[in-house]
Order: sequence, then structure tokens, then C-alpha cells
Amino acid sequence: MRKNFLLFAMILTAVILSGCGSSGDEQSIKIGTLTQLNTTPEKATKLVSGGQMNFFDNFNSMQMALSSGNVHVIQTYGSVAKYMTAQNPELKINESQTVHLVDDFCCAMREEDVELKNSFNSAIEAMKSDGTLDVLVYKYVTKFKDTPVSVEIKNIEGADTIKVGITGDLPMLDYVLPDGRPAGFNTAVLSEISERIGKNFELVQIESAARAAALTSGQVDVVFWVVVPADGSDRPKDFDTPAGVAVTEPYYQDAVVNVNLSTLDIDF
Repeated sequence: MRKNFLLFAMILTAVILSGCGSSGDEQSIKIGTLTQLNTTPEKATKLVSGGQMNFFDNFNSMQMALSSGNVHVIQTYGSVAKYMTAQNPELKINESQTVHLVDDFCCAMREEDVELKNSFNSAIEAMKSDGTLDVLVYKYVTKFKDTPVSVEIKNIEGADTIKVGITGDLPMLDYVLPDGRPAGFNTAVLSEISERIGKNFELVQIESAARAAALTSGQVDVVFWVVVPADGSDRPKDFDTPAGVAVTEPYYQDAVVNVNLSTLDIDF
């Protein structure tokens, strides 16, 4: 089995490398990424150099595509790449990336829910000011070594309940344990916001590709997460934010990196 895998990897390497150095075959590298809500793979491909973007509805299907060779690279966030390579030594973070992208993580809600958005913004700004966000980043991202830990969101007696969609598609940021308990950094941030705004949160698991549909249909009131290009990026600000959706102030920022099999040498 191991021998077959190595043979497959060597063949795949030869195929990829034969196209990487050729200006006439710029689309030879297939890049997998989670579905972006307000753009297409074709439009996304125009913003990358030497690769063809492929959208996936969830993290598991994207990982399977990488393992099977249906994509050569996964484009994700540095903290997620850290998780992936810690779990699987046959993966590595590609260091040849020349175009560095940084995204802000925000919460999303319907445009008409102005009061809800304002309450989230107030809580996020306060968490930045008093250092709470820095502590959560250190505990759940910087210090992360193995498996995301579950996070309890306390019930506030008599408080209104807000349904929050979580995907589990960005471990260790957004993660759902095998037993169904939410875990990781995003859940810790949510727990803190819940206490600060005095609302109960009911967590609803959704696929990342279904974030907009879940929100606009009323299945959930808030989505954790959507991403917005950080200041200075030439990418469209709304590539992950459809019409009718409003976003909060950012609560986290991370750089986009590429992950591929450690047996492959791919240049961007």
C-alpha cells in the first residue's frame, strides 16, 4: 500500500513539474479552496498565478481531493495549514508562494439586523481594547499543538436566543468534534461575545458553501465566519460576502498559504 502511494506521488510529481516551468501551461496546477460565496472558480483563477482554482463545499471533500490527486494544492489559512501538517506528516506548507494574501475574519448577518450587528461590533471592539482577543488567539491558535478543545457557551437564563451557523471547515479556528461539540478559536470568541451582549447562542452546523443560504433563509441569524481581504489587497472586498449580507468589524486576521503533499515540489 505504501509502495503504491509513493509510486502514485512520483508520477504525479512528474506530471506537475512538466507543466510548472512552461508558460504555455499556466493552468496545470489545480488549487483547491473552500467555496467563496460571491465569486466563481473562473474569476478566482484570474487572481492567482500559474494555477486553476477549484471550489469545495467543505473541508473533508477538499482534503480527499488532495489525497487522491484531484487537486495538487490546497489554499487555506496559516492556522489551518498548521493543523493539517500537524495531523498528517505527508503534507507540507508550500514556501514558494510569491503573492502573499491576508484576510480579515468577520461575522455575517442580514443587512436589516442593524442592532445585532452593532452589538457584535461593540463586543469585538471591547475585546480588542481589553486584550481578550489577544489572549484567545494565544490560547487557541498560537499555543495549539494537537486537537482543538471543546468550548462551553454558557446559557444566560431568560435571555433571547440567536442561532449561529458554524461550519467546522476551518480547523482549528472553526471546528466540530466527532461527538458534535463545537471547539476551537471561533467558538471561544462566540462564548465571549455571548456574555458581553447578554444573548444565548444556539450553534447550528452548516457547510461553508451553505453560509449565505443558511443566513438569508433564516436558518441562522449569524454566520461565523466570512472573510474580507485586508486593507491594501487588490481583490474584490465582497468576494465572500453576497448581496444582502452585512459583516462586522474583524475579530481575527490570517495569511493565505498553500499546502501540498511533501513529496511534491511545486513553484508559484
